[in-house]
Amino acid sequence: MRRFCISTMVAGTMALTGPAMANSELGDVVGTIARTLLEQQQAAQETSLWQGVVENGSAAAYRQYLDAYPNGQFAREARQRLNGQAGQGNQGTAPVVTDSTAARAEAQLGLSRSDRMAIQRRLSSLGFYRSGIDGDFGSGTRRAIAAWQDARDLPGRGYLNANQVRQLLTSAETPATTPATGDGATSAAQAELNLRLTRSQRVQIQRDLIALGYDPRGADGLFGSGTREAIRSWQRDSGARVTGYVTEAQVRTLRNAGGDRTPAPTQNRAAELDEALLGLTRDERVAVQRRLINLGYLRGSADGVFGAATRSAIARWQGDNGLTESRYLTAEQVRTLQQQSRL
Repeated sequence: MRRFCISTMVAGTMALTGPAMANSELGDVVGTIARTLLEQQQAAQETSLWQGVVENGSAAAYRQYLDAYPNGQFAREARQRLNGQAGQGNQGTAPVVTDSTAARAEAQLGLSRSDRMAIQRRLSSLGFYRSGIDGDFGSGTRRAIAAWQDARDLPGRGYLNANQVRQLLTSAETPATTPATGDGATSAAQAELNLRLTRSQRVQIQRDLIALGYDPRGADGLFGSGTREAIRSWQRDSGARVTGYVTEAQVRTLRNAGGDRTPAPTQNRAAELDEALLGLTRDERVAVQRRLINLGYLRGSADGVFGAATRSAIARWQGDNGLTESRYLTAEQVRTLQQQSRL
């Protein structure tokens, strides 16, 4: 289809300019068209990522967008939203940069992926970083940088300047701990990178993890610390090597296992709406969770928040009672659940 469009555009150009157009000029036209298409694709990619970031709404998501597009078309809005979140407080999330000057200064350093991996290794050896060495400065790396800066009374709040980069890469400080990750994690990160997963594929992986009871803290296509921890937990429970990064075979395994637990989208949406219309209070949700705990479907505490673990527990209870595993409750199911006792 794209070849047809290009041919049509070229033919139209030739009709306008006449048969006297030289071959070199024709090549220039095709090159211009190709560049235009490439620019459109790149803009569409950035827009798609931005939509996912806005849906997620977390400080970590906005930071990941800025890491990928420090001078992008939505960069100014991303920094403004980060500043707004900083004013409202963060409730345990990674520190937010209130001054976008630090982010711009780091972006201007032009750090390569190998530079970023070296920084992560150094932070790991000093005991500040406990995640994968992948060159991706997500929320975990930002927290580690901020902790290192705070420990040395340095400015930046999660973003580095040129002096700090030199200090990290040439420092002779004694490591506080043995590095938490090594060549194994690095090679696993590289192997996942080589898969060239699209955003929709990443979203599907997160949905499969949720269906299996592992909470990546949202299905937004952004593989931050929540997703990495969910992958590690799934790998550990599956008896696989624990890296926090997926292989091609593991992506297929997740899809097969998660697909068995995930109902059709339209059915799931209808069930979600039916439960929402019940208007369950927090106390009622706590009561549901306590019953699921008592029946052996849910572990942990009852907090009134129906996260991935609670949804998986509901699905298992529905399946054991001959009901469709929609992961959402109807009024009748709530009554049935409350009347059941542990066998």
